[in-house]
Amino acid sequence: MNRKRGTWLLSYYGVFLYRILLVLFLFFICRILFYILNTSLFPGIGAADWVKILTGGLRFDVAAMFYFNCLLIFLMTVPLPYRLRIHKRYQRVLQWVFYITNGIALLLNCIDFIYYRFTLRRTTTSVFNEFSHEQNKSGLAFNFLIDYWYVVLIFAGLVWLMVFLYRRVAVRAGKPPYRNPVYYTKAALIFVLSVVLAIGGIRGGFRHSTRPITVGDAGAYVKRSHEVYLVLNTPFVFIRTMGVKPLKELHYYSDKEVADIYSPVHTPADSLPFSKKNVVIIILESFGKESVGFYNKDLDQGTYTGFTPFLDSLASVSKIYWNSFANGRKSIDAIPSIFSSIPSGLDPFVLTPYVSDSTKSLPRLLAQEGYHTSFFHGAPNGSMGFLSYAKMIGIDHYFGKTEYDNDADYDGIWGIWDEPFFQFFEQKLSSFPQPFFSGIFSVSSHHPFKVPKQYEGRFKKGPLPVMECISYTDMALQKFFDKARRQPWFNNTLFVISADHATVSYHPEYQNAWGDIAIPIILYAPGDSSFRGTHPGVIQQLDIMPTVLGYLHYNKPYLAFGENVLSRKGAGFAYQYSGGHRWIEGDYLLFFDEKQATGLYNFKEDRLMKKDLLKDSAQRAAAMEQKAKAFIQQYNNRLIRNQLIAPGG
Repeated sequence: MNRKRGTWLLSYYGVFLYRILLVLFLFFICRILFYILNTSLFPGIGAADWVKILTGGLRFDVAAMFYFNCLLIFLMTVPLPYRLRIHKRYQRVLQWVFYITNGIALLLNCIDFIYYRFTLRRTTTSVFNEFSHEQNKSGLAFNFLIDYWYVVLIFAGLVWLMVFLYRRVAVRAGKPPYRNPVYYTKAALIFVLSVVLAIGGIRGGFRHSTRPITVGDAGAYVKRSHEVYLVLNTPFVFIRTMGVKPLKELHYYSDKEVADIYSPVHTPADSLPFSKKNVVIIILESFGKESVGFYNKDLDQGTYTGFTPFLDSLASVSKIYWNSFANGRKSIDAIPSIFSSIPSGLDPFVLTPYVSDSTKSLPRLLAQEGYHTSFFHGAPNGSMGFLSYAKMIGIDHYFGKTEYDNDADYDGIWGIWDEPFFQFFEQKLSSFPQPFFSGIFSVSSHHPFKVPKQYEGRFKKGPLPVMECISYTDMALQKFFDKARRQPWFNNTLFVISADHATVSYHPEYQNAWGDIAIPIILYAPGDSSFRGTHPGVIQQLDIMPTVLGYLHYNKPYLAFGENVLSRKGAGFAYQYSGGHRWIEGDYLLFFDEKQATGLYNFKEDRLMKKDLLKDSAQRAAAMEQKAKAFIQQYNNRLIRNQLIAPGG
């Protein structure tokens, strides 16, 4: 091996191997950076855990390397005379193929250095659909680059490192043996070997039973489901989710057996007549439970007050279930969960092929009872796909930025500021005929985390920038209720207030698999003084639809994956998917990987979730696992079979 002007000269295939190893090295660096920038989201990882994570990570890095470098590998190994001449222009083509393909892979990894903390998932191709309706994509991208400038520098540094290391090694010059049959035979064999290795790398092994590894295979290397995202890399996830694949039917139990364990079909037998009360559902962007002082009087040694003084006061006169959870980590996860009682799996329900299945959601069922139905979202019409989904589930009237028709109140990024839009919401509600069903989705507690200029400096900022915005929206909510309570429809209304999902947290009590889905869910009926009190059980977004129908004494069959918390037996359950399945019952959280339980924690007694009870509480884990299996089987099979309407409903 000769050295020339700081460049190491290797044989042609030595250079080929070097470039492959360079990609794996860059992916390794990205994994370490991903962890460093999101350390608080992965507590309790020991040295033994890291051995498994890095072992599994290498497997997925190899697969991603082959996916992104298949063209490079072909061009460097195909036994053609032009390639064997080592022509300078041909080497320049190889260079740019390497830079472009692997530059894209590095970019995908860098995006998730920040985006992961908001979604708690590696980015999939569904991100294009998620933001396809946004009218201000360039503005959103620009603000992201400004606020997270250090990620831009990290990406630039990784690209520089890639180019620098690539140029440190070059092909040793030599006379190409154009007519040497041994040379061509060797080249052909290496080409075939490269193809075989690529197939094995992409499949994750060479056994006959091995299929191409998927995102779900990362669960084999971790104890807690969310840690799969340390094993995975974004380029792999991105490629593997191109074209969302259909679910697979599950058969843990027979159809009869699974229905006895868990069924989403509700057949109420309420003897009281249907009560045509108005229903208003308020969905608050990124209102993690940590931000609400009512739930957290024990934090900071009892000195914590939170950032939502109005919600605190409202919660004290409402019905509260202490363990309240979101069923996803994205805004587009929330709407189906709340309005249709349908959770998300690996991909948001609204981005799957099954979103077009026949369903009867809460607004459609109420519309059939004579309700006026509407939905409000201050963003440009069509943002997040809410407009199309609202129409799909039976909402007749949509009010967005277009209907508001006053850009003076536009925040320049996401939509109309919450304060004026909530006032608009109240005015419209007062003009609707009763009974009405209406929902509103706030927008202001969102990146880039700003408040209107007239309110700058008024609200407590807190350790996270979103907290100031949460206080602003809390104030907007107070002003809405101040006006609404003067209207004749107010006391005839059931209000449901829920966050769409949790967000970044700063207390260790919330930096775990319980805290990152914990949100406030408040049931408020101002005309019903008996409808209040705090209960120790579980409530999830999936429970909102059946609970509202139960409160109204709806007595027809319907399908919902949640429960009516007003009439259930037991403490209730919650379900969420994040790299694996999470199943909550009472004060216990079970991790399940579709094959077996992988962890069990009592999050009430063990707030930091450090003690795995899987072995010590095997009976409890088995019972929870049985229900989780039944739930997942019902979800998969009913979506596949288009059975999202109850018989007779």
